[in-house]
Amino acid sequence: MKNQSIQTSIDGLVQPQAVDIEKYVLGSLMVDRDSIVNVIGILNIDCFYLPVHRVIYDKILNLYKENQPIDLLTVVTGLMTNEVLKSSGGVAYLSDLTSLSGGCVNIVKHAQILAQKQIAREIIRLCSDIRLSAFDEINDVADVVEDLNDKVRKINELVTGKTNIHHISDSVEKAMKECENRQLMASKNIIPGIDTGLYDLNVITGGGWKSSQLIVIAARPAMGKTALLLHFAKSAARSGKSVCIYSLEMSDISLANRLLLSECDIDTDRFKAGRLTDNELASLNQAAGVIWKLPIYVDANPCVSMDYIRGRSKIMADKGQCDMILVDYLQLAEMGKGERNRNREQEVAQASRMAKIIAKEMNVPFILLSQLSRGVESRVDKRPMLSDLRESGAIEQDADSVMFIYRPAYYKVDHVTVKNENGYGTNEISTNGLGILCIEKQRDGATGTVKFSHNPNMTQICDYGKNEQNPF
Repeated sequence: MKNQSIQTSIDGLVQPQAVDIEKYVLGSLMVDRDSIVNVIGILNIDCFYLPVHRVIYDKILNLYKENQPIDLLTVVTGLMTNEVLKSSGGVAYLSDLTSLSGGCVNIVKHAQILAQKQIAREIIRLCSDIRLSAFDEINDVADVVEDLNDKVRKINELVTGKTNIHHISDSVEKAMKECENRQLMASKNIIPGIDTGLYDLNVITGGGWKSSQLIVIAARPAMGKTALLLHFAKSAARSGKSVCIYSLEMSDISLANRLLLSECDIDTDRFKAGRLTDNELASLNQAAGVIWKLPIYVDANPCVSMDYIRGRSKIMADKGQCDMILVDYLQLAEMGKGERNRNREQEVAQASRMAKIIAKEMNVPFILLSQLSRGVESRVDKRPMLSDLRESGAIEQDADSVMFIYRPAYYKVDHVTVKNENGYGTNEISTNGLGILCIEKQRDGATGTVKFSHNPNMTQICDYGKNEQNPF
């Protein structure tokens, strides 16, 4: 391996660098092909000091953008004829990098160090330029000062990141374009958001699930959280949206079974016992044909964090396969990250905040299921309240919408009182097959309740009153 020349700044000082960390990061990226998603927002090519490292990272970025696997073989193949790599040792150099990898431990922290070194080098360069400009007697001092102020602004942007601040007119223009688009869609009877699969829920949400929103759906066990989640997923997929489901509790086969049963009228017990009639088998095969074609993607890894969900979702989005994220459920996500002196409430708060960041960053709806505390059980009517959100009030704060699932029949309540559709008076209705979504918070909309119907096994869900005698 040939030694590489180290450039120096003015006054003969070696420029800020961390070559060993560069080697570690590049080696880690080739050992763990998915680790790129954790650093791509931190590192650019200029973050690497050595020219050969810039060449290698550039190739890794291109492989990622082309949805190609990232490993030693693919990088070697892509750089076989590269002269910069050849002059540094060629394939042997790349192989040595992978041997230095520590299995991607602390790769984000190391990437941040490289980014800071790059900022320091850029500060030196800008200051050197302004120093030379001040020495040049041809330059007007006022021009030098103006150039200095411009470079100071650039340095501030490097340190803090480019600002998102802009004149309100830009936002007004975007708002008016969105309004025009809603008007156009309404004239064609198209909802502006992603279809929820429940007419009344589409109405109260102002046209379905919206981009960048975090929607928290909470309930006690056995209320049908997963069933409702799958209904939302299937409805979105039927409208042509790609859905990513992260199931931390149920296996992918269990979710598939539920989706199949949601498409056909088959007794769940006979399905589980393997005692289906010929007609039921035919119905099941037909249901499989429908579900098979839907753009639904399931990750049933039980040990995932919000960082994992963020990284995987970005990979899917790059492939055009992530218009909506659904997670079942919050309290099962890994949250530790090895930090000490943090209680469970702080961990849940961090996870819910991360979920909101993901929704905004990826510009997709993020539906997050959550457990409720046992406080519901001590209440006479068993109706959930915002204070029942388990372990963290931060969930309520971060969420754009908070909805609770309430099935009164589960608590042996035979009838409930609801408002008439015209808004005047009330009416007693049976709780048989009745589910209620209690919308307790909507950042940009109204609160209220949405009734829905479900079959005894909660595998099928539809609009309430679709057919009061037999909604399915």
